Amino acid sequence: MRKLLAAAAVTVIAVTGAAGASAASAALSTHQPPSGTEYVQIMSTATTGGPASAIARGVFTAAGHTDLSSAKNGTLVFPGGAITLSHRASRGTSQVDPRTCLNLVSQAGSYQIVGGTGRYAGIRGHGTYQLSLEFISSRSHGKCTSGRPPVAQQELLRLSGPVQL
Repeated sequence: MRKLLAAAAVTVIAVTGAAGASAASAALSTHQPPSGTEYVQIMSTATTGGPASAIARGVFTAAGHTDLSSAKNGTLVFPGGAITLSHRASRGTSQVDPRTCLNLVSQAGSYQIVGGTGRYAGIRGHGTYQLSLEFISSRSHGKCTSGRPPVAQQELLRLSGPVQL
């Protein structure tokens, strides 16, 4: 009988200790906000503006769109909330072929997360971006013009950097 009680006591102690360790581990992890590198890719083929498709992966994964209504700020809109970014260009190149009206634009820069709503409230982070834009300008009187929407456009914007959610 003593052996049975001792075995039962050891089992209770082992189960209680494991449960306590699991609870302590879970309590510690709930106090640590998720953090790591976030990658966002934004793509658009629209020639008249409007939202572009956005996919985020890393600390969180989400599909959404952009609201780039400001020259200095942009918003990534995902289900459950939005993230506002402030950005600054650091360098870039632009080439135009006047014969074909093909424009090639490349720009690099940095961004800072300046706010979040919904499930992204309190998000913090920063990073770098790379923009690649190709478009074919419309023609007017045989010359390339910027006065009308492009004939075709492809824009790819990639952001990456550390975030804490």
